[in-house]
Amino acid sequence: MNGRAISTRVAVAVLLVGAAASVAFACCGAEKSLDFMKYYAAIGTVGALAAMCLVAAAFTWRRPAVLALHLGLALVLGGWTYNELAGPKDGWVRLRAGQYGGVGGVEAKPQLLLRLEEFKIDRWPDTGTVRQYTSRVKAGPYADTDDGLEEREISVNHPLVMGGWWIYQSSFEELQNPHTGEPLYFTILQCVKDVGLPFVFLGGALLILGALWYAFQNLRTSKPRNLETSKPRNPETSKPRNFETSKLRILYSLVFLGAIAMLVHRTLATGHPPMQNMYEFLMCMAAFIPMLTFVSAKVDGEDTLLVDALLTTVVLMPVAFFMDGSVKRLMPALQSPFFVPHVGAYVVGYVLLVRAALGAGRRLVPAGFFLLTLGLVLGAAWGKVCWGHWWQFDPKEMWSLATWLLYSAYFHLAARLSPRAKKVFLVAGAVMVVLTLTWINLSRIFSGMHSYA
Repeated sequence: MNGRAISTRVAVAVLLVGAAASVAFACCGAEKSLDFMKYYAAIGTVGALAAMCLVAAAFTWRRPAVLALHLGLALVLGGWTYNELAGPKDGWVRLRAGQYGGVGGVEAKPQLLLRLEEFKIDRWPDTGTVRQYTSRVKAGPYADTDDGLEEREISVNHPLVMGGWWIYQSSFEELQNPHTGEPLYFTILQCVKDVGLPFVFLGGALLILGALWYAFQNLRTSKPRNLETSKPRNPETSKPRNFETSKLRILYSLVFLGAIAMLVHRTLATGHPPMQNMYEFLMCMAAFIPMLTFVSAKVDGEDTLLVDALLTTVVLMPVAFFMDGSVKRLMPALQSPFFVPHVGAYVVGYVLLVRAALGAGRRLVPAGFFLLTLGLVLGAAWGKVCWGHWWQFDPKEMWSLATWLLYSAYFHLAARLSPRAKKVFLVAGAVMVVLTLTWINLSRIFSGMHSYA
């Protein structure tokens, strides 16, 4: 056995162990997982994995796509490790109008000074639920006077970045003024300084670039099926099948139009793209699959009508109608430019990978892996902008990471796997996708950041 085969097996073993660990962390919940990862032993493990990725990158410098993926993962893991070892702890500031608060440094002399000018809550007029809450502050380097303070606004998904610190609108507290009986609001601001963030951002960009390059290379080199070169059918036996196929196409088209109509209606009713909950997520998948059926037939010459129709009409649509389909306004955390691309990447990526496990469109598995990578990186960036940290060890995050690691192991072994073993891997990946989707609802039971989905 040569050195390359040994290194490949070691990499696959590490990826599979990482996937299993991600599942275990997901079952433990975000709080317990985060507490465990704070220990220096865990930090050392992540640092060792980053070093292994660098070593792997040294052996793959002739393959730019794989090199970018290894370097990207090394930078992400290294950035997290560096911040845990050298970065300051998060700070919290609780203020009411007119009060001052310090950010960073020692208590006697903070690095930044904040003064809350006004705290306001914007509510949806039809439901009365919170649409957004905003703190208007004066902020600047710590000084004895307010002369150098600038007026800024901090709201959910719009943090204040100053002096290396990210200051977030975390929450608020509503009390009652004992003298007047009027509401008395306190804003709660989270203060984060992530010293490893530049490495993480660069690593995320390399992961997206590497996955895109890898998908493009595989699509260019793999050979599509061509219906024109397939064995001709007997005209006498093909007529009944064509008649049944026509009825299936009509039913399939009606389901597709119904899904599109539902999505348009919900978009007009809510004022936002219908990707908020599990019902809308599944309906988006059902509306997208017929487009893939057409692309597979026209581009690859592959007839995936039966598989796609069954997946849409027997699985996605019925399951969607068992979910909570009530129309809800977007909560503040979901009102972000990351909302559509992050969720959309997972919608399309999951569809591609589940279809491949069922034997349809397997040429597009690398494209599905790219979309998983894109969704993972965009979700991390969104988490940084909204929650203060790009990774929260949330159950939904850990399941998504486990799925990504499983497909990474598949691509490490793809050249050495038999067709049957490839199918087993793809089916296992599809199971992880299903479990990830299911966890959106199970996360209501466990502690996590995605319990609203």
